[in-house]
Amino acid sequence: MTGRVFHTSDWHLGRQIGHHRRDTEFDAVLTEIVEIAAEFQPDLIVHSGDLFDGPRPSLDDMRRAAHALRRLGDIAPVVVVAGNHDTPYVLGFVDYLLTDMGTRTGGQVRVRFATEARPDGLLIAEYPADGGELTLRVGALPYLHPNRFAYDFTDPAAATATYAERIRTVQADVYGRLAAGRGPRDVLVFAAHLFVEGATPSYSERPVSISSDYAAGAADMPAVDYGALGHIHKPQRVGRAGFPARYAGSPLQLDFGESRDTKSVVLVEIVPGKPPRIELEPLTSGRRLVQLTGTLEEIALQAGRVGDAWVKALVDVDVPTTSLAEALGGMLPDATIVDIEERRPGAENRVLDRTASTADLPGVEDLLREYLPKRGTAGPALDHVMATFADLRAEPDPAAPAQFAEEKLLAAAIAGEDLDGVGLAGLLTSAATHRSEVAR
Repeated sequence: MTGRVFHTSDWHLGRQIGHHRRDTEFDAVLTEIVEIAAEFQPDLIVHSGDLFDGPRPSLDDMRRAAHALRRLGDIAPVVVVAGNHDTPYVLGFVDYLLTDMGTRTGGQVRVRFATEARPDGLLIAEYPADGGELTLRVGALPYLHPNRFAYDFTDPAAATATYAERIRTVQADVYGRLAAGRGPRDVLVFAAHLFVEGATPSYSERPVSISSDYAAGAADMPAVDYGALGHIHKPQRVGRAGFPARYAGSPLQLDFGESRDTKSVVLVEIVPGKPPRIELEPLTSGRRLVQLTGTLEEIALQAGRVGDAWVKALVDVDVPTTSLAEALGGMLPDATIVDIEERRPGAENRVLDRTASTADLPGVEDLLREYLPKRGTAGPALDHVMATFADLRAEPDPAAPAQFAEEKLLAAAIAGEDLDGVGLAGLLTSAATHRSEVAR
């Protein structure tokens, strides 16, 4: 007698790389997930949270989620746990879409959403397994935000309890309901979206949600047959001895902190009274995220191994270089370069010293080239801005009493004003007008 559980998590539909959407990659990896599930033929599919990347997903992303969940629901019953990026209202709308699209078969709900952590809203469900020889009992715990701990504590002392103490109380409640009347042919699955102490984050998660102050104690995890966890994007085993649990992780590399992660789904086979057999099935869809570091010559040596990828480049240079985007683009014709950062010796430690002579101060070009990438103007856009500024400076200067553009730009850079490419364009236009008025 064996129960089969398919575990996926943290899809983060809608996540972008810079300003680039990743719809094609998400479509491909969701298709791959469905195909693996169809081959595995599980008795239950668990999605342990963060279906979307934000609380207001686009209609395309909601359609994408509904389509993938409907296909999974055709394979086996699906339980979706709300994550910290999800909202009950959005998941409720997706639930409506699924019901309207025919996911009810013979009166049975094929996809169910656990969105509330209130005592009267916890999802405890049962599903037959192995042709009815076993029963899979799943208890689902949605994400509980530290600042909105929506749980009905009967003990007033709990109001001053730590997050770990509170979550321990909730988990004990879930386990109590899950294990009530447990028989020898019942398999218990705990599905939750939370940060368990000892887990290794990818740091693409929201910082507050992976703070040690808001970690659930590993020793407090319930004694179940399998724990299907979500929230941490790096696939890994977690918990204590006697609590066989895994973070399924995200299906795509979501940012450059995950560039070394191999993404996967979790295939679990459970025989009552025995440790589960857990297998990771790698996911191969999606573009890799690659960070290249070094001089242009050193990056050129690495370029042949990059291929079709998202690339972040940290380039070591001796002097400001205006053609980095073109040089890197030529080296990496199949890649999409999303960020370029110059690194020059001493540039990060430069301080304007009032006692220094003006000859020792950095020029306005240097300040702009360091400042603008921090405000989102990089790569070809930065080169274009710098070239425009150079053209403006090269124009014959009528007998103007002040270099309007230089003074304004230098003052803005020193004051730390939020000057992006749009603001710079306005400033350059103002400078040109100033020159024209002086010339007249």
